[in-house]
Order: sequence, then C-alpha cells, then structure tokens
Amino acid sequence: MKATRRTKRRNNRRNQGRNALLAECACFDLRKAARAVSRMYDDVLRDTGLNVTQFSLLRLIRAEKEISVSTLGRYTVMDRTTITRALAPLQRDRLVASRPGADKRIRIVSLTNKGHKLVADAEPHWRRAQAALLEVIGEDRWSAMRALLRDTTRMVRHRTLDARVPRG
Repeated sequence: MKATRRTKRRNNRRNQGRNALLAECACFDLRKAARAVSRMYDDVLRDTGLNVTQFSLLRLIRAEKEISVSTLGRYTVMDRTTITRALAPLQRDRLVASRPGADKRIRIVSLTNKGHKLVADAEPHWRRAQAALLEVIGEDRWSAMRALLRDTTRMVRHRTLDARVPRG
C-alpha cells in the first residue's frame, strides 16, 4: 500500500515536471496552436478533398502563375523535401503541372485548369473556416496575432541555432 502511494506521488511529480517543461516550450505552444487551427480548417475543407496546406500551396501557385519549388519553399518556410512531398498528390491529381526551369535543377510549378477550378470551388469553404476562426478568437486578437506571427517568422526565418551549449 505504501509503495503504491509512493509510486503515485513520484508519477505525479514526474507528470507535473513534464507539464511544466512543455508549458515553457515556445515551439510546443506554437505547434499546438497551429495544429488546432489547421484541424479546424481541414475539417471545413474536407469535402473539397484538400487539406489546408494543399489549399494554401495551390493559392500561392495561382497568385504567382508560375513559381519555382525553391521559391515556394521560401514563401512557406518549408524545406525542399517537404514541399516536394506536399506537391506530389497535387501533381498526381493533375492540379499542378511541373516543368524544368532554365537550370535543370530548378522545377517550375503552375496550376492546371483543374487546379484553378478546385481552388475556386474550395475558396468558399476556406472563407467559412476563416470566419469561424475570427468568430472564435475575435478580429482584434487575430490582427495582433497576425502581426506577431509575421514578425516572428521574419526574425527567426533564417536563424540557425548552434546546437552546442556553451559550458561554463
């Protein structure tokens, strides 16, 4: 009986410590918020056959007419492998066309007619998700968050942190 109580207290302290560490991690909180918002948008977009990442990529490509995969990666702050993986189902479904650039290492993507139609059909769904988010968090909070998120992205985008911790 005593061992059981002791084990419970130890597990409780361990969980409290873990929760405190998670609560202090900025990245964890940002990713958790991003997943919650993404899930909401994905739920609203589900009937279109797109998730919010795919929809966002298609809108970016549409806005640029033609765009290199590396430029798309810079805009979205995604590495080339992640962008390539995200574009694969869009190419498979013939929503995006790809061709070599002037330099053979460069790939240029553009929307197909089918891609243009799907984005147009999905936009009302996206607007519903956008309105739902604004209703939940409020326009003032969103405006403040948007400015902070854009500043954060700009400030952190090209920084790499040295993984070695200086020893004192």
